[in-house]
Amino acid sequence: MLKELSFALYSIKKNIQNSAELRTSFLTNIIGMFINNIAFITLWIFFVKSVGIIGGWTAVDIICLQGFIALCFGFVFSAGYGIIKLADYTSSGAFDRFMLSPKNLLIRTATSAFNVSALGDIVFGIVCMCIYIFLIHASIYQILLILFFTMISISVFLSIAIIIYSISFFFIDANSVASSFFELFFTPAMFHGGAFQGVMRFIFTFIIPSLLIGTLPVEAIKDVSLEKLLLISILAVFWFIFSIIIFNQAVKKYESSNFMTFGN
Repeated sequence: MLKELSFALYSIKKNIQNSAELRTSFLTNIIGMFINNIAFITLWIFFVKSVGIIGGWTAVDIICLQGFIALCFGFVFSAGYGIIKLADYTSSGAFDRFMLSPKNLLIRTATSAFNVSALGDIVFGIVCMCIYIFLIHASIYQILLILFFTMISISVFLSIAIIIYSISFFFIDANSVASSFFELFFTPAMFHGGAFQGVMRFIFTFIIPSLLIGTLPVEAIKDVSLEKLLLISILAVFWFIFSIIIFNQAVKKYESSNFMTFGN
């Protein structure tokens, strides 16, 4: 297991080094995404200021929510961008080279591609979290919770991405289908947490776990509860194990397209 993780870190390091060779483009992508995120969070903050507190959610909570979302998106779409490209790999036959690799198939696939602009999301997420910690005068315990929930959120986000993009093994051109399912999962996660109550909250927690990557962690940090901590942790473990099972079963459906593809 340690060897696989070491290989993953090595692959990510090489991807970053390769991307950074064009320094101007590298920095422009990161800064551009950072500015884009600032514009988005500004709209949400003005919305909360205009409408008022909904379901106990304030503008400060929105900052924390967007921090979680940005970190999830940034880490998965940068270090694990190969998962997002599964549809391209399977349709072109490029997935063959991963199956021939002695390394763990999922790790090898996930770290096969890198998205530079997603680093801007990571920077933005860290800034948001620092601002949130400063504004609420967070205790050491709350800071530790933020770190813990960040890892949990990234794990859930990655798990759902694996599940969604694994449908690439069942369709010839799965890009549009996978993108639609991803938007169904990701869009509710970006919305004001107070907007989801009753049945909708149940659906987006247990069936489509959109609230697990931001809304529920924010609420757990505000109102520290062992029950919430256990619920989020158990659901995260479930989705991670389930995603591995789905991926392994989906790979069995793969049939080489017999294209001569020997790309990186």
